[in-house]
This record gives sequence, structure tokens and C-alpha cells, in this order.
Amino acid sequence: MKKLVLFVMLIMCVVSVNAQQWSLTPELGMTAIKRGGDKFVYFGGNYDWSPRFKGGIGVEYSFKPGWFALKSGLYFTQRGYSESYFKTPEAGDPNEPDAGVVNMKVKRNFLQVPLLADFSFRLSDDVRLHLAAGPYIAASLSDRMSTYYTGYKSYGEGGYGSWGGSENTIKVQGYNAFDWGLSFQAGIEVKQLVANIGYDASLGKEFEYGKTDLKFHTISLSIGYKFKLGK
Repeated sequence: MKKLVLFVMLIMCVVSVNAQQWSLTPELGMTAIKRGGDKFVYFGGNYDWSPRFKGGIGVEYSFKPGWFALKSGLYFTQRGYSESYFKTPEAGDPNEPDAGVVNMKVKRNFLQVPLLADFSFRLSDDVRLHLAAGPYIAASLSDRMSTYYTGYKSYGEGGYGSWGGSENTIKVQGYNAFDWGLSFQAGIEVKQLVANIGYDASLGKEFEYGKTDLKFHTISLSIGYKFKLGK
């Protein structure tokens, strides 16, 4: 998949084209992320949607007469999730709480390169509707995990009170730096102002010995301005 995407992008770069058919579109927006796929062994429950950030610049080559185009670009995206789970302290140790809860948050930052087939339809002289789909590849820039532990101590008659807490943020080891998946996009172009809503399905292995399945759902909403190259 990675070699195929890079090969097609290379063809786009070396083919001789009219400069008026190229455009650049800086974009900025927000995403909503939800973890899918297999859950960790120790954790239970469902993962909630969480807000993230997306930004970058898109490049587009439009084939004549203009209803079909290839779109790519370079985008900064985030993936992550939060989870809470129960931790059993050491039994019989008076210096340990009787129970504990760990709240964990994982944040991964990626550079993402999509390759989309874009079909557009003219709605009026200045308005076009865009529908696009295709694969993407991504590489992780950093992986961070923060945990907050709260212990609870019994005080007789079945009552519990907070025993204290501790917070820790670390750089996570062992995650697969490469990700790939599928992107789907619908947008509206008014003159040179562009608004897009998209969905990304992350399919890559999160760990070396993990499964290839749907790891993350990403819904995005972004706005941008299209700069048409040439005269």
C-alpha cells in the first residue's frame, strides 16, 4: 500500500502539465476521534469521542474538463484516547490504599499524506460540490501517555475516602510509527473558499504484533482557501 501511494504521487509530480491545473489549499480544522478495534487486556468499557486538531496544506491536480482531480497534501493530525481502569494495590500493606483508579490518556501526533480521487459537480458559476475517497499513509512524530492515579482508603462502616493521587506523563515506547487507512471527504467550494467534512478509518497495526483492524474513527471539519497556480 505504501509503495503504491508513493508511486502514484511520483507520477503526479513528474508528468508534464499546464500550471493552471494545479492548486494549493491551506486548511485548518477540528477533529473528533474515537478508538475502535481490539481493546487492551486490562481495560474495559467503551471509548468516548474526544476533540483534536488538524491542519496542513493540500495539493490538487485537476484533469480537463475539470470534474475529476487527484488530491494529496501534508497534514498534521492527532489520534488518542482516554481510559479509566481499576487497580488492585498490594494486599495487606497498611501503607497502600484499599482500592485505586487509574485515568490514562494517550496522545499520538502524525504527519499524514492522503491520495484521493476527487469528483466535483458545478452547482452554480461560483459553487462546486466535491466528493473524494482514497488511501492515506501517516508517520508518528511523538507518542505521549499521561496517567493519574487516585487511591481510596476505607474508614469503617463501608465508607471510603480519597487517599491521594499522583500524575505522570511519559514518552510511550513500542507503538508502530507507521499508520495507513482510508479517507472519505465531502466539500463545498465557493469561489476559492473551501469547507470540507471528512472521515478517516485508521487500519494500521498499533503495535508490531497487533492486528490490522479499524483502530480509530476520525471525523473532521476544516476550512481552507484554494490558491490556483498559473495565470
